[in-house]
Amino acid sequence: MKKFLDCVYRFFGRLAAIDSDKYLHLLVGLTVAFVLGRLFANVEAWACPAIVGVLLLMVAKECVDYYLRKEQFDFKDIAAGLVGSVIGVLMCLL
Repeated sequence: MKKFLDCVYRFFGRLAAIDSDKYLHLLVGLTVAFVLGRLFANVEAWACPAIVGVLLLMVAKECVDYYLRKEQFDFKDIAAGLVGSVIGVLMCLL
């Protein structure tokens, strides 16, 4: 039981170490993919436009941050958005 609790605490400790910005990217990616998945529900390969749409949105957001706001281009933000899009597509399957 102690080993299990240690694993749980390590898992949540790693989650807490992630920047809160990544959670926002994950949430936006999840929401956009879910909406696009519902919009393209009649298309045979509906998951592809949902994931590609989120990818384009995340890259565009990072380009705006880099060129207009003079911030660093963060590939981890894009990855967090893509993880959210996969979760959103899986939610559409439910």
